[in-house]
Amino acid sequence: MQDSLSEKYIIANDSLDNLEREFANKLIVNNSLNRSLVSFQSNKDEPIFRWFHYREGFSKQLIEYLIDELNIQIDSFLDPFAGTGTSAFVSGNRNAQESYAIELMPVGGFFIQCRNLFSKIGYQKLLPYIENIRVSRNEWLKIKDYEKFNHLRITKDAFSLETERELMQFLKWSQASSDENFEAFCKFLGMCILESISFTRKDGQYLRWDYRSPRFAEKTDKKFSKGEILNFYEGLIKKLENIESDILAMDPINITSVKSTVNVIQGSCLSRIDAIADNSISLVITSPPYCNRYDYTRTYALELAYLGVSEIEIRNLRQELLSCTVENKAKIFSDYIPKETLDYLNSVFSKQVELDNCIEFLSDEAKAGKLNNKGIVTMVRGYFYDMTLHLIQVFNKLKPGAKYIMVNDNVRYNGLNIPIDLLLSKIANYIGFNVEKIWVLPRGKGNSSQQMKIYGRKELRKCIYVWSKP
Repeated sequence: MQDSLSEKYIIANDSLDNLEREFANKLIVNNSLNRSLVSFQSNKDEPIFRWFHYREGFSKQLIEYLIDELNIQIDSFLDPFAGTGTSAFVSGNRNAQESYAIELMPVGGFFIQCRNLFSKIGYQKLLPYIENIRVSRNEWLKIKDYEKFNHLRITKDAFSLETERELMQFLKWSQASSDENFEAFCKFLGMCILESISFTRKDGQYLRWDYRSPRFAEKTDKKFSKGEILNFYEGLIKKLENIESDILAMDPINITSVKSTVNVIQGSCLSRIDAIADNSISLVITSPPYCNRYDYTRTYALELAYLGVSEIEIRNLRQELLSCTVENKAKIFSDYIPKETLDYLNSVFSKQVELDNCIEFLSDEAKAGKLNNKGIVTMVRGYFYDMTLHLIQVFNKLKPGAKYIMVNDNVRYNGLNIPIDLLLSKIANYIGFNVEKIWVLPRGKGNSSQQMKIYGRKELRKCIYVWSKP
């Protein structure tokens, strides 16, 4: 356990205590919320949403709960950190006339485009596609001329030779079809099963590797086993069965088409949000990347490689991400943000005393060699700077009376609990938002084992912020 508290820690902690008192009447424990609802977990059994296991998102049920509980009438919706578009699709099916999803990662963008396609052609159209695939294995196994998998350095040896070969044969076979919708469905299937047929498992900040991967052929100290690893055909058939059962169980009204599609905008919301008109959005529900060092370009490296992303493009994506990893550098906003907006951004950011105290403490810890990565200081500062710009931008896009609802987690570094909920709410309030409430989950989350060993365990709030534009 830590022996003594530094002066910078005491200053930061005291100022955060004052901030907590300032927002005390806004912090409300909501017993209707739980970890499953505000994560992907509840989507595991949800038709369509479960087809691709995307962990960085929240459940369909949460979006429905928020809309109903807050009695929101939607005519135009935006999720600026859309992932696979859960909130945008749910809102679209709840009568939003326009539903926008901005997503930087090609993985989420591809999923949304595919789902739009399936909605347009009707899910019933997928049933003959499924049957065609079931009876055609011998056809793709005969193919000798097929492309190699577009491996990145961090995905090499992710599959057995047999699995990788059949995956690429299958894709080559699908490309010979005269039906481009069928080809898109096959490409979608391939992406959806990558993890189940690989030697990898998504594990927080990185890909975890099974000891059976060829990359560990000469190493005997690698003991992690992910359990069953399906071969390509096993993974494919299992996924086809999931999709088929979901379609057959659909309401007849929805099987031929659904109410709406989503307008997907590929890229960072910081640079692409001006594709949306000012004063046009009536609701935002989103969950930005957390300030927790998770690097989605590594977690989803297999899917990115599958979609043809190069090493250079991966590095560029990593820098375009909201500053949430220790590798993020300060963004050069002057390349695409007007000077008057940047001046206002710097003015707002300079007035965040509590945040300054947190950054001062982390800087002091880094100088003393106590921070396990000096990049944490740049990351925390960059995270709030990026988010301040985002809140300025999105405020302009909202109609008067519109709500902005955000799911986010608090974090802890070197024993200091950094209340993302309060710090962002203060920034939002300064920009002009009304902070209506901050719903707190009854059960928070713990800390990393390394932090608990040194600083003890302290439960961190997991919250949903409800802000509105006057």
